[in-house]
Amino acid sequence: MVSEQVGKEWVQVALDLTSGISDQDRFERLLLTIRNTLQCDASALLLYSEQHFIPLAISGLSDDVIGRRFAVEQHPRFEAIARAGDIVRFPSDSELPDPYDGLIPNHEEKLKVHSCIGLPLMLEDRLIGAVTIDAFDPSKFNHFKNDDLRIISALAASSLNTALLMDKLEKCAGISVVRTKSSSKSLLKQDIIGVSDCMNELKSQIDAVSDTDLSVLIMGETGVGKELVAHALHNQSRRFESPLVYLNCAALPESVAESELFGHVKGAFTGAISHRKGKFELADKGTLFLDEIGELSLSLQAKLLRALQYGDIQRVGDDKNIKVDVRIIAATNRLMRDEVSQGRFRADLYHRLSVFPLFVPALRERTGDIALLAGFFAERCAQKLGVVGIVIHQDTLELIKRYVWPGNVRELEHSINRASVIAKSEARADNVPVTLEPKHFNFSNYSLMEQSIISEQVSLSEPVSSEYENMALKEAIDLFKSKLIESVYREYDGNLSETAKHLKVDVGNLHRLMKRLNLR
Repeated sequence: MVSEQVGKEWVQVALDLTSGISDQDRFERLLLTIRNTLQCDASALLLYSEQHFIPLAISGLSDDVIGRRFAVEQHPRFEAIARAGDIVRFPSDSELPDPYDGLIPNHEEKLKVHSCIGLPLMLEDRLIGAVTIDAFDPSKFNHFKNDDLRIISALAASSLNTALLMDKLEKCAGISVVRTKSSSKSLLKQDIIGVSDCMNELKSQIDAVSDTDLSVLIMGETGVGKELVAHALHNQSRRFESPLVYLNCAALPESVAESELFGHVKGAFTGAISHRKGKFELADKGTLFLDEIGELSLSLQAKLLRALQYGDIQRVGDDKNIKVDVRIIAATNRLMRDEVSQGRFRADLYHRLSVFPLFVPALRERTGDIALLAGFFAERCAQKLGVVGIVIHQDTLELIKRYVWPGNVRELEHSINRASVIAKSEARADNVPVTLEPKHFNFSNYSLMEQSIISEQVSLSEPVSSEYENMALKEAIDLFKSKLIESVYREYDGNLSETAKHLKVDVGNLHRLMKRLNLR
């Protein structure tokens, strides 16, 4: 019994509640102790937020589970745990689908979890999370009394509550803005998935600048999630209750661009049949997100600069100035310094927008997040398709981790959705999870950089140069890239645009690659 087994491990769990270790370490130690005590095959610690269970730590489950967001209404077992208020034991022959079916690695796909217990984590009669404990042996937990399991539940609830309290104290101290219930719902929808070093650094920068009024310029390749970052900046700011207004500068026809930004009065031009507010007025007291800012014409850039400098605007056809209080967040996939140097973007506007620049890394630079993102998209797609669940086969996970993803997170999402539709059409039953296998994906493309190098420079019949013989594969590839880029760069007399054109890559991507390879 747990009550007779509370030894060093459980004493350490209790001590961890007041220690200075990280939340993740605390959670993982808790699950390890649960696994050692109960001898379970799988366990998970989940946060409850806005009718979703969000995995914080897992043991014995597939890596992609951490990225999933389980909607309670979509999973009857989670719904039972959320409503119970006490220990929930599911019969081994329960007909309720288990959300973890198919998510146990290194086992046959049809293997199901047989013995399942849910521990609601309560704080003053309010549900804050849950611990799930699973085993393949149907009788595995029969000898554990509910009182024994309540000890585990209480310690887990205290551990989670400690993490939540620390988060709240940091916010109250001014490290981040205190969010209301309404904003937490928005944050859940705009969740930034990722635990890699570069993503943790990005999240740290977002936390630092979000609750200021500084202009932010978000940079990164197409499909990396720049709009998601903009939403996070707004939702974590003091302006979160005011609107976040979106404007795609690339989709603005020159003839209506000024009206879209600043509005117009009746009769200002043909078709102006009434007064109309522009994006600046609509975003008053809130945030204006200017996507694809590099596409703005030079004439409109001058007018935008004036609005940013003086905090007032003029509707088209009106001489009256209108004061606005707007925070600007801009985004671009262009290399703005090159745009400025080549005269396509005003230097003064660039410096006004990039007070706090943020760079969103490409997916190939955060491969450790791919499984999490795949799980997130799979769970969301399962809800859209109305299937019991979507399982990502282990071979598929390995495949998508190796793929370069030139379209970044957007391409990954679309690939998961497409594969899910194909897999669903092949499924023979409606009451079992859909499994995504490698055959459901089409990875016929290399990244542009790899494709150009392979097609133009590499012959498999040639012997490997002696300088590469004792190198790791990644190190050898980086050296080869460095030599190729340096050679072409010199050939074009240091012209970055011509070098990128020759190598068939985006100039911004080439600049970032050269920076990573320490090429000057």
